[in-house]
Formats: sequence, C-alpha cells, structure tokens
Amino acid sequence: MELFFESRPELIDTTGKVQAFQRRPQIHPVPVLEPDALVDGAGVSLYGTVLNDGGRLRMWYQAWPKNWQGGNADYVGYAESEDGIEWTKPNLGLVDFDGVDNNLVNLKGHPPAFFIDPDAPADHRYRGTICTGPFHEGAQANLSQYGFYTAHSGDGLHWEYDRDVPRWKSADVINCAYNPNRRQALVAMKYLQRFQGFTRRSIWNAEFTDGEWTDQRMALVPDDYDNIRAMSQGYASADYYGMGLMPAGEGMVGFLWQFRHNNLPRAKDGPANFGNVDVTLAYQNRSGDCWQHMPGRPDFINHADVPWGGGGVYTASYPVEVGDEQRLYFSATTRSHAWYLDRDNSLNEENLQTLIDEGNGRIGFASWPKWRLFGLRSDPVGTVPFYIRVDTQCEIRLNYECETGGSVRAELPAIAPGKPAPEGRSLDDSVALTGDSFAAPLTWRDGTTIQPGEDGLTKIELHLDRATIYAFEVVPGSARSRKEGI
Repeated sequence: MELFFESRPELIDTTGKVQAFQRRPQIHPVPVLEPDALVDGAGVSLYGTVLNDGGRLRMWYQAWPKNWQGGNADYVGYAESEDGIEWTKPNLGLVDFDGVDNNLVNLKGHPPAFFIDPDAPADHRYRGTICTGPFHEGAQANLSQYGFYTAHSGDGLHWEYDRDVPRWKSADVINCAYNPNRRQALVAMKYLQRFQGFTRRSIWNAEFTDGEWTDQRMALVPDDYDNIRAMSQGYASADYYGMGLMPAGEGMVGFLWQFRHNNLPRAKDGPANFGNVDVTLAYQNRSGDCWQHMPGRPDFINHADVPWGGGGVYTASYPVEVGDEQRLYFSATTRSHAWYLDRDNSLNEENLQTLIDEGNGRIGFASWPKWRLFGLRSDPVGTVPFYIRVDTQCEIRLNYECETGGSVRAELPAIAPGKPAPEGRSLDDSVALTGDSFAAPLTWRDGTTIQPGEDGLTKIELHLDRATIYAFEVVPGSARSRKEGI
C-alpha cells in the first residue's frame, strides 16, 4: 500500500485541521529465539532476515558461537516457524562445527540480508547481501578482500557468492529489501565518512535492477539534530549504525538504527564505539527521492522499551505480514555496544566471558496494525488530496479508522480549472466510510469504479470527519456496483 507520508507533494493543498503523526509499535514481551546451542550460545542477532515463503516464516540470523573470540562472526543460523512465535532450528548438516549437529547455512557473512527475486532463474531465486572478509571469525577461506558481497541461492540454504571480491567496499552492516512496485531491491549499507570533525557512520544506498547491482550513493548522514536528540538523553553524539527497510507502494520506510554515543571518539580512534542503539523512522516517497525524518525524530523503538534486552536494538532487513499485523523482528542485546572492549578498544577477556555467559543477543519482534506506521488525522475535519495515474478502470482501497460518529467521504474533482469533473463522483454522490478497515473501497452511489482520467491522471479528495487515514491501494481492473454488495 502507498502510505500517506507528510511529504507527498499534493498534500500542500490539504485544508482544515489535519495532523501527521507516527505510530509506535507493540513490543512482544518475551524473545522468540534465544541462544541455546554451541553454534549460537553467545547470542543470536537479527542482523538478518525474516520472510514469508509460501506461508512458512523463514529466518536467517547471525549466530555467535559459544567459543566466540570477540570479533565479527560469520556464522548464519536458520530457523522456521508457522506462526512467528514458536521457532525451530532444523539440523541442516551443511557446515561442520566441532562435529555437532547445527542449523548453519553454508554462506559465511555478517549480517545475512536476503530477499526473493521474482524474475530470477530457479537457482537464483534468493538474492542476498552480506559483509565478510579474511579477518572475520569463520569467514570463507578463499576470500582475500573485506567488504560487502552479493550472493544467490535456489533454496535459501545452499548459497554461492556472485563473485569472489566485494561489490562495495565498506563495513559492516548491510540490509536489502525487494520493492514489487519498483521492480527493484533497495540496499542500505553502513558507510564511514568524515563529518563535523570526526568519522561518522552514515547510510548509503544501491539498487538491484534487472539482475544487476548498482554503485552506492550517499543517502542519510547524521546531522546536528541527531546529536541534539542524543544529548537530550544524556549522550555525547550520534550516528547511524544501519537501517532496515519496508517497501510501501512506490515508497520506502527506513528503520534507522540511531547509535547514541556515551563519549566522543579521540581523533585517531575513528567513529565513537560505545553507547546504545535505538530505532527511528525515515521515509522516501519515490525511488531516488531524498530521505525524510518525522518532525522531532521520535523514537520508534527505544532500547529501554525492550524488557528482555536493554543494550541496543538491531532490526531485520524488513518486516513481515502476519494476519492483520506487520511484524518487525529484531534483536536486542543485554549490554551496550562494545561493552566487552576497554576505552582504547582493546579486548577485555573477563567482560567478553561475562557477555558469552549471559548470551548477548535475543530475537523478538515489534508489531503494529498493517500499513499503519504513519497517519493523517483530522481534528475534527479536513480535506486531503492525492493523485493516481492509471490507464484502466480501477478502485481505490483505503486503510483508515474513524471515531464514533466520524467518517471518510471521497470525491473526484476536476483535474484542473475548466476541465469537467467525473460524472457521479461528487461529494454528494459519495457513500461515507465509517468504523475501521484495512482496505475498504472508496464508494459512490453507483459503485466503486474509477475511470482513468485525461492522460491517466485522476485527482481524489478525501473529506475527513474525526477520521485517520494511513494508506491506500490502487487495484486496476476492479469494478463493483453497489448492487453487488460492496
């Protein structure tokens, strides 16, 4: 569905009292995946992917082994679930790990970000991005360079790197998500760059289109307001540790990992390395558009919100839909970032062992009603215009909710002065939407059909009375009359 981002250009013509807002999710009270084996006994991180594959939920996660030495570990664990609550770790028999049964896939890297490519041949059905190199624990032996690699698989278990050198040179967090409306995948990778006097983590983007990965480009750089938000909570500064993604029609949502630092780095140290990680939201209207933050950059998930892990929050590559909700699986650590390192970034063996004994990461999820991340709320009334471009008849399905006595009514006004308005689609012809629905068709006296406008462009105005709208979907070819029982 297309979300009603506040920055949609046509919303400049909104009238009345309409307010944009961001929803906060519900945090599942207990983790759904825990460290419980030799291969992941030091922690499970997501740093990874959960996807719905034909009704079965599949998870690829970062496994931190019980004998973890303190560096980046390249072990990718696999789990399955029917409901997203109860997960199993099947014995795959693909990787030898001290001779014990395990659930490791054969791809080595950190973190495993995968998606299904609907246009790929069978042996490339799964595509992925991952960071690895010669100094990672458990890395593939023949890799001589460090960076972000791409990979493919026919079943999600047996993987091959696309080539034996990195596609992009940076480290170490990378996520990707396929957007069916764009017919492309978007990549969000961590990139180090100089900003405001010292090295900062930032987010750069690349795309996967027609079987090819593009070069990276700058997307989101931490600024003064990120520092101010961090300082208001007692930190010294902030940057971006990574970003999960959510396709939303032509748009994208970013789950931005706000790394809030306890101290500024010394000049020779590179980026600040100690603190906590929270999540805020960013969004992009169309492919290639600049990314926007919500006013005030409110937290979406704060590390203190998680009852089973108060150190930092790291999200999956993208959410998954389960019933009437969307779930963003994430890992939370028990301790702050780099807790096991001393101030000079040297390894503290005692702290590392404490971290291993505690199990530093667990996986749970945050949820919200589907497609209800951002909203426009009337208080009490207002009008919201938007445009669609179609070349065939269609209907528009609206995700909305109304207060008692509230409603949403729609009209199709003239596209421009001097142009005729579509017949039978006036406000007087509109049938009010009331109550609550995830996908109710806009309806008039004679049905739901919208005919394509001149040059395919149609304007819609939604009249809100004590109502909230979240998202809409254009369904080409749909046409129902009121006699059919809309």
